[in-house]
Amino acid sequence: MLGQLIASGLALGSIYALLALSLVLINKSTDVVNFAQGEMAMFGTFICFALLTKAGMPLIAVLVLAAPIGALLGLATERIAIRPLQGAPQVNALIATIGLWMIFHHSAGWIWGYDPVRFPSLFPSDPLNVLGARVAQNSLGIIGVSVLVMILLYLFFAYTRTGIAMRAASMNRRAAQLMGVEVQKVGLLAWALATAISVVSGFLIAPLTFLDFEMMFAVLLKAFAGAILGGFNSLPGAVAGCLLVGVLESLFAAYVSTAFKDTFAFCIIIAVLMLRPQGLFTRRLEAKV
Repeated sequence: MLGQLIASGLALGSIYALLALSLVLINKSTDVVNFAQGEMAMFGTFICFALLTKAGMPLIAVLVLAAPIGALLGLATERIAIRPLQGAPQVNALIATIGLWMIFHHSAGWIWGYDPVRFPSLFPSDPLNVLGARVAQNSLGIIGVSVLVMILLYLFFAYTRTGIAMRAASMNRRAAQLMGVEVQKVGLLAWALATAISVVSGFLIAPLTFLDFEMMFAVLLKAFAGAILGGFNSLPGAVAGCLLVGVLESLFAAYVSTAFKDTFAFCIIIAVLMLRPQGLFTRRLEAKV
């Protein structure tokens, strides 16, 4: 039983981690906290569903297209809604992302309807025996896809010129600009990459919760909780925090209460902000004046 709960929690935590990576990428590159990230993932997943049902494309082909669809959605959003706000107070961009949340949320319901629909799963439903525990293949598949995305993201940041430029801009935007890094281009790429990852997360969770215009709200909150728990300025910290949130949530639902499972994420956010604002897996940065 414990092994099943941990595997299920790691699968959910992996989905939270992908969305948290999207949040941290945009924040580190542009100083914007994008509250619309979950709704953008949901909107992109609906586009994937339209390709499945209307265009008749195979499921695996749509999965491959999920990231490019998300990238195009992120590029358009940055150009239309975020780029004009450069130089304005940060609260303006924050309010703009809340407006984007409402636009994507209600647009999805208007275009595709307000009733939940079944989204096909990539993986069989039959469980496997793993170290004595019967683990759903869907959980293992979600973990596998998430790990693959994280490995590709690590290779991108570690071994490509564009990835290194994005890392430099996230550390010190002014210094990176003086070294020849195009900061505006970095911000645009961050939005594209982050939205691509978030649409993959929507693709993975849709078979678990049904495809619905409200499906990503709770996921976004838990992604925020995991990112804050691990450290909002650290990509590895955000991943570790989300995995921990997923496992703790699964154990809490099994042994304490399912009714307060979603409330548990809020409790984590409040506790971490009170006791360790920098997160569990990052160090506080101090500057001498």
